Amino acid sequence: MANVAIVTDTTACIPSELVRKYQIEVIPIDVVIDGKVYPDNELELGRFYRMLKESPLTAKTIGSVPGPYIEAFSRLASRTDQILCITEPVRFSGMFNAAQLAAMQVLEKQKNLCIKVIPCETAAAGLGLVVLEAARQAEAGKSLNNLVAQVNTLMQRVYLYATLDTFDYLIRGGRIPKIAALADSVLQIKPVFTLRNGDAQTIALPRTAEKALQNTLDLMTEHVKGKGKLTAAVMHADALERAHSLEQSIKEKYPQAEILLMEFTPVMGVHTGPGVVGIAFYEA
Repeated sequence: MANVAIVTDTTACIPSELVRKYQIEVIPIDVVIDGKVYPDNELELGRFYRMLKESPLTAKTIGSVPGPYIEAFSRLASRTDQILCITEPVRFSGMFNAAQLAAMQVLEKQKNLCIKVIPCETAAAGLGLVVLEAARQAEAGKSLNNLVAQVNTLMQRVYLYATLDTFDYLIRGGRIPKIAALADSVLQIKPVFTLRNGDAQTIALPRTAEKALQNTLDLMTEHVKGKGKLTAAVMHADALERAHSLEQSIKEKYPQAEILLMEFTPVMGVHTGPGVVGIAFYEA
């Protein structure tokens, strides 16, 4: 068992078998569909995406609260005195603030406990890769301060590129202007975006899903220098076939790479809708 407990949330999209292997504490985020609340770690993904497509109402997530973090930190304090919590970027949600507030409350009662909360500068599979490396290093016996330094370095080296199938769900959630709906319906574009330094930016507007996948692979190729071990995560939201296609292309190009497959959890799928495919990666 690692000396440092690792905590994150379900936006990291880490496969359940790896959560169990590295004993990562994953905070679930509640999703509301048609007025009913579902903890997103209890929603089977196939069922969730069917509900999302069929629901005439807007699905949403419930605001970030410290309660689940307080419970997790308090529970972990029974087996360790060091906790590292890694959240998604501050501008994406209130998870960092909720975790910080929870840490302060728990530390008032647990005087011998040390909790570090870090907002990652990438998200989804990018966040997942950072958390997994932290968990591996914790298992290897690294100290909390060492892990904090490694995480801060690693998240600067993680690149993420992905493509959306539709703007519909971002528009429903009020995350982009409704004028985008016109562009989406008329041009049928499949935007390719990146996430760096906690900020998402659109970098290409291809009109087919195949071209969008090729764009993501080309962008990855621009960054991979072949001078270190390549670790990558192919992510998707109810788009397994295209994810496998991208995964196979990466395997052919980089046969020595470690490649993981990550599915968008409901908390991510609510905002993007089905059809997202992308890649997060770094060289060590």
